[in-house]
Amino acid sequence: MLYVMGELFRFGNVIIRIWSNDHNPPHVEAFWPSMKKPEAHAKFLLSDLECIECFGFSSKDIKRIQVELKSRHEKIWEAWRSIHEEEN
Repeated sequence: MLYVMGELFRFGNVIIRIWSNDHNPPHVEAFWPSMKKPEAHAKFLLSDLECIECFGFSSKDIKRIQVELKSRHEKIWEAWRSIHEEEN
């Protein structure tokens, strides 16, 4: 099965992505590439933007990401549906 990661947007050093052919529940992933430490990574449910997995982000980072996701919530849902409906 081929998985393609679509970058939705960036803010600051954080990249928000969606995987095609990904599992439910609907979610997005946040990445923070860094040359100095391992890449930070977190998953957020689209239903309520709860962080369900986190490595390398502080609680302050998570809250900042959630605020940004909330401001774009409708567009993110549209992107997720568009990517996953094409596969069915």
